[in-house]
Amino acid sequence: MTTFAKRTIVVAVLLTAVVFVAAAYGGGGFFQGSHMAIPGYTNLDAAGEVHGGYGYGAGRRGARYGGFGLTVTDARSEELIGAFGGVISGRQMRTGPFTLSANAWSGIGYVNPDYLLVPGGVGFFAEITAEAGFAILPWMQLSVYGGYQAVGPFDPALLFTNTLYTPVVGSRLTWGSF
Repeated sequence: MTTFAKRTIVVAVLLTAVVFVAAAYGGGGFFQGSHMAIPGYTNLDAAGEVHGGYGYGAGRRGARYGGFGLTVTDARSEELIGAFGGVISGRQMRTGPFTLSANAWSGIGYVNPDYLLVPGGVGFFAEITAEAGFAILPWMQLSVYGGYQAVGPFDPALLFTNTLYTPVVGSRLTWGSF
């Protein structure tokens, strides 16, 4: 066997091994959430609704990573509080059709100055959630989540005085591989 043939076989085996390491878990879909008015745990005086779309991939060892786009509106007036895009990172555990995960969502976007004095109308979005999902079908999952959201300015001097924070609960419908 020639040296070229041996190298070709080694390269082919290594490239094939990558397929066994990769995992095709994850998906994308849409979600809706509601702010919870719990005295002492929120400084938002308006009930809020959160709607958006997202997508993520998950490794075999449970690492979750992806992206999102969302809007936050005042539930009473339906006025826009903010619109954001960003990244998702987290960890998940899977057993059969059940998935449990802890996720961090962080992004930037527009903040309505009527709700929050943000220089230039640009601010941050941050959310930490726990999520429980059930695969209704091998390619569709329904999840519920609960966590904490914050929207605020990038200016460190205004970070603690001008940041809105509130608990949030909601549901997600995801299409993908479960």
